[in-house]
Amino acid sequence: MTLLIDTAKVPAGDRLDFWLESSFDAYLPVQVQSVAKDEFGARMWGYDLAPLSLFRISAAANTMSRTSRAIQACDPECLHLTVVLRGQLNAAQDGRTGIARAGDLISYETSRPVVCRADQPFESLVVRVPREALGHQAAQISNHTALRIPGNEGLPRAAVAFLRGLAGGLEDGTIKRDDAPNAVNCVLDLVRGLFAGLADPREPKRPRSRAEILLNVQAFIEARLADPDLDPEEIARASFVSTRYLHKLFASEGTSVCQWIRASRLERCRRDLLDPAFSHQTILAIATRWGLPGPQHFSRLFRAAYGCSPSELRREAAPALASAGS
Repeated sequence: MTLLIDTAKVPAGDRLDFWLESSFDAYLPVQVQSVAKDEFGARMWGYDLAPLSLFRISAAANTMSRTSRAIQACDPECLHLTVVLRGQLNAAQDGRTGIARAGDLISYETSRPVVCRADQPFESLVVRVPREALGHQAAQISNHTALRIPGNEGLPRAAVAFLRGLAGGLEDGTIKRDDAPNAVNCVLDLVRGLFAGLADPREPKRPRSRAEILLNVQAFIEARLADPDLDPEEIARASFVSTRYLHKLFASEGTSVCQWIRASRLERCRRDLLDPAFSHQTILAIATRWGLPGPQHFSRLFRAAYGCSPSELRREAAPALASAGS
């Protein structure tokens, strides 16, 4: 497997942005938030096994989200099936939530909004499977994403062992390119078999664990960041919890509901201000798009978060934006 991204190549303060920008081309357009901040670090290895792709990811704790806008920007229309190699991954998609630990599998579709969260450093192996390769099972599989598939017995255990062996063989060269067609067929058979054995989906159950509830809440917020009227009461109702419990959830994370929403909106604005694709849009248009209307209020919040005004950030980035657009 080829090393695609290594954040150790850039200064600590630039690593999260470097990860995001590099992931756009190597993996998918995603948003990432990390409590690690300047201590954030990540690596990604990849191998093209057409029509499949394999990625091995090792990263610090972070929350990855894929919004509707990111989907519009780039959607390979694939299933991402993840083997957790180390740590724990929580996922939320279409009202379903799952917590996968080392040795388990979990999945998400690239064409639907999703939130994946790791509270500790983790390592995972991701197999990207085109939806069209799943045939008539594609619709059924769509109803089972973001649900944990225990990897301790039966076919899931065999699938984990095979996928780990495949990645290892590609990495050390013992599996040659001539072996690719057989390997692809085996992977597709395993994926179809994993989901064929699952029961027909029922109505999504209310999350029970604190981690599941928090993940479900964050997924709801991510999908509605553009709504300036989004408030804790609406979030609590949609998540089937009391407003008081909602506040306790975020307090345990060292923040508040409103702070988390505001930080997420400001980060979306910051990235749009640095994106050449939006260089023709006004600062107010960008702020309004992410639910932060009012230029003076937005400017104060932005300066408090990033140490400069939105216009100063844009001026500093102007040479890079001009060269990117030329």
